[in-house]
Amino acid sequence: MTSPTITRRPRESDLIADFFSLYGLPHDSVEALTEVSRLRRRGRGRPLVLPVMKFAYFLVDGCISETVQAGKARLWRELMLFENISNSGGLPGSYSEEGINPTTTNLIHGSVLSRCVFIEVPATKLSTLASTDPAIALMLARMAAKRGALTERLYTATRASPVARVATVLNYLAAPTRRNVIRRRADGALVMSTTEELVASGPSQADLSDTLCLGRATVEKAIAELRQTGALRSFSPGERTNRCYPIQDRDLLRQIALGG
Repeated sequence: MTSPTITRRPRESDLIADFFSLYGLPHDSVEALTEVSRLRRRGRGRPLVLPVMKFAYFLVDGCISETVQAGKARLWRELMLFENISNSGGLPGSYSEEGINPTTTNLIHGSVLSRCVFIEVPATKLSTLASTDPAIALMLARMAAKRGALTERLYTATRASPVARVATVLNYLAAPTRRNVIRRRADGALVMSTTEELVASGPSQADLSDTLCLGRATVEKAIAELRQTGALRSFSPGERTNRCYPIQDRDLLRQIALGG
């Protein structure tokens, strides 16, 4: 197995510290985690293999597909936790929706759907920090609970319509991004400018089909319906259309996801 390359950059420590600071940890806790953490980067289209019994992984940026039992897949975006420490009983009060299966290889398999950045922490060091620092233990428990809640909301069996299920996943994956647009000035000249919008990017329609256990034609029809209703923006000529779902009306997308 080929491991991703560990990349050391001048701002690496700052990026790691900024991530953990989002969870309201005390300064000393953030420093302790930053000291034992490293950044790993993976390019889009590469297979993903994470040895989660040796390391904990925090997905800081990007979108991945995680292969789970029975050939099913789950899509995850930034700020998710991949770890088995909470399953081991090493963290009091921690939660994970999946217990350790002794027949598994203790690896997370999947694929990288967009450029990804992970924080990697040795499991033994993270476990030691969590056992001595209640703030870190609480952060991990909350992260694992969040993953469990998302799994329940996004990927468990439901009677919701296909369009509602697709809307739910796309709403979860949506993140701010910038794109170039051509605008006409008051004097009639065409100029290039940059605009920011929400976009769910990374998964193909086949990925959505595998994740939601829906036929590809069903997913394609659901996406077409979301564009027709105005929840998703239709593409302009020359725009990238593959693995890209611009959000036009997020309130409407959420309403559809809730069955409205």
